[in-house]
Amino acid sequence: MESTNRTRPSWVDKALYPFRDNWMILDGNTIHYVDEGPRDKPVLLFIHPGPAWSFTYRYHIRELSQDFRCVAPDFPGYGLSHAANDYHYTLSEQAKVLTKFVQSLHLDNIIVWANDAGGPTSILGLAPLADHVNGLVVGGTFGWSLKPYRTVSWTLRIVTSSVFHFINRYSNILAWSMGHFAVGSRKMSKSESQQYQRPFKERDSRNRPLKLFRSFLDHETQQELDNALRSFHEKPVLVQFGDKDPMTGQHWPERWTKEIPRSRVEIIPRVKHFTFEDAPEATVENFREWWKTTQVATEQQRGLADRPS
Repeated sequence: MESTNRTRPSWVDKALYPFRDNWMILDGNTIHYVDEGPRDKPVLLFIHPGPAWSFTYRYHIRELSQDFRCVAPDFPGYGLSHAANDYHYTLSEQAKVLTKFVQSLHLDNIIVWANDAGGPTSILGLAPLADHVNGLVVGGTFGWSLKPYRTVSWTLRIVTSSVFHFINRYSNILAWSMGHFAVGSRKMSKSESQQYQRPFKERDSRNRPLKLFRSFLDHETQQELDNALRSFHEKPVLVQFGDKDPMTGQHWPERWTKEIPRSRVEIIPRVKHFTFEDAPEATVENFREWWKTTQVATEQQRGLADRPS
């Protein structure tokens, strides 16, 4: 790992995103990340959605950084990070960056918080480091092969087609939709919406998330994802989905409980796909309660294990 000093762009809203900037070089990628909170506390590792960056978790970092070390990277080509010339924006590459990022910071005692594309990125990237993970928080996301979900696969093929590539390149509609189609219970401010759109101001940058989404359908990647998910079978997981999220209709909250039995499910009313923007207060409140009960259960298990037979 090398460190590098850079300055944040002028378009970043300091009031909305008041965190200190951190940087590292990984395999030629310049990685920007947030690292707030006490170093001796459990690590909350926030993994951002496809067309987003660490700004996604601004509320959560502000609210939780007194009790947790809150770490949130921007993946190469997203937010304030820059990708190496030979980076292709696939799920496999993004997962490898996450693995090396966690290793470089020597993170341990981790609770992973992932939404949207952050789910499969976390499962693939952290499976080799599963012993360092103490729990997961997932919302509007998956961690398995999409082969059984024909409607989802068909939708991904449409939104990653050459036609949509052309539309998105000249309209930036994918970033724009973060503050419109995917949020149901509240309306983002103009400044908030701009924080999602400005990283994709250059036309050549706008289809990076589409390359990521297309790679979800790669046969080898899907097999690796199914294998990696087994590493988390014994972990506790908090599942937070909006009741208006199409993924809820696909019964993905139930799929998480099947794959990871130590689960708690919270379906949030009137909320769509992006729970972190639609209901940030509820997601933090649910997390605090879940983590408290998870710690109590862990301590009870340790007590039973320490009893003489």
